[in-house]
Amino acid sequence: MALSLTALLAGCAQEDPKPLHPTRSPGEAAWYESSKAQRKEYCAAYRAHDPQRPVHVPTFASAMSEDEFADDFYDALKEKC
Repeated sequence: MALSLTALLAGCAQEDPKPLHPTRSPGEAAWYESSKAQRKEYCAAYRAHDPQRPVHVPTFASAMSEDEFADDFYDALKEKC
């Protein structure tokens, strides 16, 4: 009952790899890449709704425009904070 290497490799090639984690939005990914202290600052500013102390939107490599990314990041804050 020995499988040939070709048969074994053919079986592996047919499997659909699944990501370990669900795909995150760029805003959520930026949240997870930030430090614990940064997250506290983001949430404090988000909860304060103070125009004098706005939420600092981090820079993050994304195909989104700056405005789209900012909206996405605020959505992540809404969920996480």
